Amino acid sequence: MKIKRTPMFYVVIVVFLLMLIEIGYYVNLMRKTEPILQVSLIVYGSDNRRWENLKQGADIAAADMNAEVTLITMSSEDDPQEQAALIRREALNGADALLIAACDAEAIGRYIKDNPPGIPYAFVESGTGDPEVPVTGADDAEMALALAGTIDDNEKDWIKAAVICDHTQRDSVQKRLNAFLNTDIHYADDVVIWERDEQEINKKAQFFLQRKLTEEAVDVIIALDSGSVEELMDATINLNKDIKIYGIANSSKSVYYVDNRLIKSLIYQDEFSMGYIGLKRLLAERGGNKEESDRYAAYPIAYGVVDHQNMYDESNQRLLFPTVR
Repeated sequence: MKIKRTPMFYVVIVVFLLMLIEIGYYVNLMRKTEPILQVSLIVYGSDNRRWENLKQGADIAAADMNAEVTLITMSSEDDPQEQAALIRREALNGADALLIAACDAEAIGRYIKDNPPGIPYAFVESGTGDPEVPVTGADDAEMALALAGTIDDNEKDWIKAAVICDHTQRDSVQKRLNAFLNTDIHYADDVVIWERDEQEINKKAQFFLQRKLTEEAVDVIIALDSGSVEELMDATINLNKDIKIYGIANSSKSVYYVDNRLIKSLIYQDEFSMGYIGLKRLLAERGGNKEESDRYAAYPIAYGVVDHQNMYDESNQRLLFPTVR
């Protein structure tokens, strides 16, 4: 028996096929994503482990904003010419935005002013000293005063203290030094400055510190950044010198020294949040969402006073090891 198909049957088949095509089109459209934004996180120094927490925070923010973060370190500690070359290279190589920890406030600020990258950029931890250029970080003066207060609480008033004056081309370190030297907190009876002269400026800081440790007797030494803390520790360990050390630092190496009682107390800022908020601000600004950028800018970056007794408290664990949760 021959089956007779009416025109309506063919209409239904055609409609069904068109529906399948339309569904396939929309499924394919949904699968398509916007290009992933490439953000270059350019920092000073050559040790990428020093920036683990900052990078982890930026990565978490990037995952929410269809972005990818690449950490760019230097071969030196703070050569502004090298960092300027990295800024230029990343901008030319297709980065969509730059997040920078400036190694030299004046030199990097001048370079960017004379050679605008042509893409959005912002600073974390250390900026250019220009209030018009966004920088995300803890309050440097507050951290310095917290360190002075900690020394005052722990030590006798009559002590002699040495303050290491190094890496001050970074505006973050200069702000800490200014606050520390001008505070009304009586953390020591006698304060001396340990600063390399012109003949020593190109030599390894460890050797300068070893010379000062053997030539001048002090009760306490204060270091105001991660590089100075680690250089001081290398010098004291090499000389087998037992001395009280206080500092501001954010490296895993400095935490290790606190854990082993080689550093008396450390001011440690929340670099995880710094990376997270810094990237959120930068990409919100890039997208023209100034309201959201300002909202993130209003969040203060926390810091903590860490010593051997309290470093395993829950709050300090979140600060020191933010990715272990």
